[in-house]
Amino acid sequence: MKKFIAATLIAACIGCTVIGCSKETESSENSEASDVAESAATTEDTTASSEGTTGETTAAPAETSAPAETATPANAQSTAEIYDALIEELRAARNGQADDNAITELAEKISYDTIYAYEDAIIYYTELDLDNNGTDELLIYQHIETSEYTIPVIYDAYTVTNGELVHFIAGGARNSYYLAADGSFYNMSSGGAAYSGFSKYTYANGALTPVNDYYYTDDKSGDVKWYHSNSGLWEDDGTEVTEEEALAFFDFDYMYIANKMVV
Repeated sequence: MKKFIAATLIAACIGCTVIGCSKETESSENSEASDVAESAATTEDTTASSEGTTGETTAAPAETSAPAETATPANAQSTAEIYDALIEELRAARNGQADDNAITELAEKISYDTIYAYEDAIIYYTELDLDNNGTDELLIYQHIETSEYTIPVIYDAYTVTNGELVHFIAGGARNSYYLAADGSFYNMSSGGAAYSGFSKYTYANGALTPVNDYYYTDDKSGDVKWYHSNSGLWEDDGTEVTEEEALAFFDFDYMYIANKMVV
């Protein structure tokens, strides 16, 4: 069943028609909104706008480094207060209560596809201590509905270090994340029908670390085929694999998330 889910997610990801099929890094966010849910026949709630019209591929991020620890000021906001303030900003933007300046500032903290999801999209959030260090992480996501599962599709994730908000996942409709039961994150990237990619990351202290296991499709042979690489998506060292092998990589148990609605 999970292999069917992976295939459904691929269909949803490549269905954002305003993005083309090149394999370069995405660089533009001046796009019309695109609904992820309309791309999957079983989707009800999930909608998202595309991240660009340039036809450029959104690849999964490289390894990030956790911020250095420094003393926290005595009057600093608590983690809960920082998260609550961010959610209230997002709620105001989604409800049409934020002016252009406020939305511009918010766009530096939340992904385009979260802020500009279709009006009837339901945006969810939750707090979980993913790395058991005593600080909750904040996840912001939408849903894809299948016949048997409700799958959280994560576009934004945060932690707080030394009183500062750390945005360690900034995704979108073409660069979405899925939380596994073991606390790791799986990423699905796409640049169109010929280019889909899977990767996996572990998380600790505000940083994602790649597992260095990548599966992706490419038409470099003239036909769209699946490849595996240990160095990255769409790298020259990829070796051909079967579709079954690639989908098996994305066959994992999802972590249960208790949903809270932004709007």
